[in-house]
Amino acid sequence: MDIFDPQFKGKFMKSILIALFSVMFIFGCSNSPDFVTLKSGVKYNDVKVGTGAEAKNGDLVEVHFKGWIIKDSSNLFSDWAVDSTKKADLIADSYAMNQPMKFVLGSESFIKGSEEGIVGMKTGGQRTIVIPSNCAYGPEGMGPIPPNTSIRVLVELVNTKEAVSAKMWDVDSTLFKTTASGLKYAIIKEGEGELVAKEKQLTVHYSGFLLDGTKFDSSVERDEPFTFVAGVGQVIPGWDEGVQLMKKGSKARLIVPSTLAYGERDLGKIPPNSTLIFDVEVLDVK
Repeated sequence: MDIFDPQFKGKFMKSILIALFSVMFIFGCSNSPDFVTLKSGVKYNDVKVGTGAEAKNGDLVEVHFKGWIIKDSSNLFSDWAVDSTKKADLIADSYAMNQPMKFVLGSESFIKGSEEGIVGMKTGGQRTIVIPSNCAYGPEGMGPIPPNTSIRVLVELVNTKEAVSAKMWDVDSTLFKTTASGLKYAIIKEGEGELVAKEKQLTVHYSGFLLDGTKFDSSVERDEPFTFVAGVGQVIPGWDEGVQLMKKGSKARLIVPSTLAYGERDLGKIPPNSTLIFDVEVLDVK
């Protein structure tokens, strides 16, 4: 057959194009990361698969992370950490602060979509998680994050282990006293030394509950004691007053009226005008 025959040339070019597209498809797929899409719309792909324990809901996890707001949906799974065009969109970086975050997975202590994406990771692994706004901060936004903004998070799972479940202490009701401000407190264990003074730095473990017994926070479950300075407004007024009734080694229950807590603010887990219960142990005073 004449190679210059139009019919032959058409078939020849078609074969070449098919071959080229096949090569492009193969190489294109190999360079495009596989990602998983969850029912919520959260997407993720593993940058590095870990070799340690697998994170599951209810575990205490420790993570390093970087977070960006998504202004451009292209190249979502490329390495934004080295992409200078994404620098201005960086909103959080635990590496820069050298402070990994601990929380109980599934407790919504972190961004909801991030927690969904962390489930199934193995210790030592890194995962890129793309979070739609409805699984992030929604129509209200938060701080530098505008309303209805999707977020991209790079997460490294540093550690995961079974969480300790913090229970509300049994407290003798006859121990309670009420201060002039309306704070109710019961000293369960006296401790030693002098009462905590204003401007003293103290380290505590605590668990917080609503009046119906719903737990909204616990440093015990995070295995992460909380350090602050007493009496200078770093914590809610009920805490500032309550810890100054305690000593090093003391254990106490504080029942904090909303006026000494978060007032009319809606904090999600803590509804507006909530009276709060805290079981507090003073570990150290400096």
